[in-house]
Amino acid sequence: MFEDDVQSFPLIGSIQNSVGMGFLGNQAAFAIANALGSRLVHAQSQFASAHGGVSGRTTAISDVNQFRRDVDFVVRARPAILHIGFLPKPMHVDVVASALHEFKGVVLLDPVIGEYKKGLFVSEETARAIRDLLVPMAQVVTPNRFEAEVLLGSGDRTLTEHAYLNGIFDLGPQAVIITSFARDPEKHRTTSLFSNGYSYYRINGPFFPRYPAHGVGDVFAASVAAFMALGGSPFAATLLSTALASRAVANTTNYAGSSVDPIAALAKWNPLGYQVDDDRTMRFCERSNVESEMLKATADDGPRLKFAPPKNTIIYG
Repeated sequence: MFEDDVQSFPLIGSIQNSVGMGFLGNQAAFAIANALGSRLVHAQSQFASAHGGVSGRTTAISDVNQFRRDVDFVVRARPAILHIGFLPKPMHVDVVASALHEFKGVVLLDPVIGEYKKGLFVSEETARAIRDLLVPMAQVVTPNRFEAEVLLGSGDRTLTEHAYLNGIFDLGPQAVIITSFARDPEKHRTTSLFSNGYSYYRINGPFFPRYPAHGVGDVFAASVAAFMALGGSPFAATLLSTALASRAVANTTNYAGSSVDPIAALAKWNPLGYQVDDDRTMRFCERSNVESEMLKATADDGPRLKFAPPKNTIIYG
């Protein structure tokens, strides 16, 4: 075989935690990137045997000097998209923020800060560093609703959907995805929000409350990175990632303490090719019970941008 015959795959960078078993952190990113036709280069901020609920689990935070060398290696590899996930300490946030000054690609930040049930996963200092140093440098952010409130510095749950999205948008990102914004266990539906500053959407997908969904947030963010690396807009990537994350939950087994399973989901479902056009993506995802509806602007809540971003830029959606 000649060198010209070898296929070139998009390269994704991943900087987050790693696990010895299960689809969390870098392992979720690795599995999804390779299954969808991308490749991965990663650095680990922390290693654990499995997620926190597994008996006998061990964990170790990465030495900051080694972490700095690993992050520099990832950045020098020049991935098209750099996915940043769980960072345990302010010093790890500082390392990543410093490295981003040399990075020319797209930064997707999943600010793994906490959730309503367990509260903060990290110290307030770490959460503050993520908000102040990383959010302004990211093009795409994927907080859950709890994390969005931490980033906004507000626990006011009466804020409108536009207010949540615009508040995060004003911090610097060009596309905002707020996951788990609302859940309806009776109707088995979960709602996420999306905006690129011009278009605002409510995205509804399946919700399976009988599964613990360990790793579903990591799978979602990794999927967004992969679909964007393959040419999808942030909006198309959000729709497809909602479908893949829900399918990964539905394929949960006893493996790794009930970790979600995106590989089992992709063995039965092929989304490739649908990410290149938003309308086509919407129709395709409706088959997976993922639907989107545009949020209507009001006198008090309106778009941040007056014109739609060009289709050839990363913020198109």
